[in-house]
Parts: sequence; C-alpha cells; structure tokens
Amino acid sequence: MPILCRRDDFSLVGRSVFETKGDIVRKVIVQQFVSLDGVVQGPGTPDEDREGDFERGGWTAKHAGDLLSDTFFAWTADDDALLLGRKTYDIFYAYWPTTGDHPINKRLEAMDKYVTSRTVDSAAWVNTTVLNGDAASAVRELKEGAGGPIWVSGSGNLTHTLMRHGLVDEYRLLIFPVVVGSGKRLFVDGAIPADFELTSSRTVGNVIIATYERRA
Repeated sequence: MPILCRRDDFSLVGRSVFETKGDIVRKVIVQQFVSLDGVVQGPGTPDEDREGDFERGGWTAKHAGDLLSDTFFAWTADDDALLLGRKTYDIFYAYWPTTGDHPINKRLEAMDKYVTSRTVDSAAWVNTTVLNGDAASAVRELKEGAGGPIWVSGSGNLTHTLMRHGLVDEYRLLIFPVVVGSGKRLFVDGAIPADFELTSSRTVGNVIIATYERRA
C-alpha cells in the first residue's frame, strides 16, 4: 500500500496560494515520510523501492498507524494537485484505482495529477497529465497557473530536481523515530540554499509532524 495519507484534526495552515513580489503563485509542497537519519526510500513496504539493492523498506510500519490516511485529507482540498515522478506514479496507479470507493481513491481521482516523464506521452489514470521534457520548467509553469497547492509525495528524484531549482515552497515532514542506516536521503548536495520557518508542529505517538515554510 503506498503511503498516502483518515480525516482528522490536522491544521490546514498554508493550504492556499502565497504571495511573492506582488504576484499570486501556487505553492509546491513536498510531503515526505523521513527517518531520523534522513532516509525517505521505501517507507511503506519492503518491496516499494529496492533501487540500489535497498533491503530495509517498510520502516514506518511499526509507528505509522492512522497516519497513513490522516494527513492526506487534513492537508489537501478539492482544488489541490498531485505531482509525481514516474516511479511513484506507477506505484500509486497500481494500487489506488483497485480500492474502488475508498475515500482516498475518490479524492485522488478528483484531483488533477501530473507525472513527469521523458519516456511516455500519456497516462491512464483519470485526470492525469504527463509533463514531458524539463521537469523544472514544467513545474514553474504550473506554479503560475490557477488552482490550489501542488503536492509532491514520494518521488525522490523529482524532489531533488525541484530543490536544485529552488522550487520547493514548503516541506511537510513526518519524522519517524527510526534509524534506517542506508538508502536515499531527502536532502542531498546541490539544493539551492534557502531559509525556512517552522509554522506548525505536533506529535502523534513517537512521530513528529512538522511544517516548514520558505521565508520570502
């Protein structure tokens, strides 16, 4: 089961657009499940992402509980969009449409979805648009369009591309009390330096849920 996130009382801080230099643009929000040592690879299941011979997947299972559904409904609204890398899109599409009337699936079906790819021109999932070519340029164009925030879930390679181009406006991190020891990290060399402010935080069990918004 992919880690998307039962509806609850999470804050909707910053759920709309934001202002910069007098222009209204859409936020790009990166949501990630991250270990204490910064690993984001394969949080959901052992076989979710074995790239690089990674064998430690499923490290959220002991602590996740209802977090797998809580944050999704609390943080997204009907006009939000979901932006995915090709591998994460394939994982989501292989699972969620099979769940029928599951509330998360119904929300996902209704959302505009974008997938970045240099190898495919179309996607079968309803309301999905393929962004060919340069991902950073395509996301800049999306930010200037109409609609709610643009969410990135998983999609490590795409997230790193957005970091390198200064396109991440907000991080919403679920930090798990686990040291994985190896695997893909959230923050790697090459990100454009930026200053962020902690705008909300809470704990659920031993998991820290923190929102960081980029300062102007």
